[in-house]
Amino acid sequence: MLIQILPPAIMFSVTVIFVALFFVPAIRFRQKDKTTNFYWVGFWVFLGLLMAVSGGESTVRLCGAAPCTSYEVIITGLLNAFVFFVVFAWFRLFGTAAYNRYFNKP
Repeated sequence: MLIQILPPAIMFSVTVIFVALFFVPAIRFRQKDKTTNFYWVGFWVFLGLLMAVSGGESTVRLCGAAPCTSYEVIITGLLNAFVFFVVFAWFRLFGTAAYNRYFNKP
């Protein structure tokens, strides 16, 4: 009985530990600017969510059950949202820096 529970338990534990580690930079290192802090925290939250969904799916597979059929849609949606979030953040932060550099001269 223990031999059947051990692999999923280890995978679940590893998933929880790594997801917790992904949230450490967002909590520990605050940025001075509110906009930069928003994108900093969002970046790490997205990575934590991706890790949690992937680890959860692997844990379900190790239990011998098939994951839900919408898993592919969920992980694809999270990956696309992460890419759009990072690209939008880069353009917004770059635009703000360029605007402040060239139009807000003291």
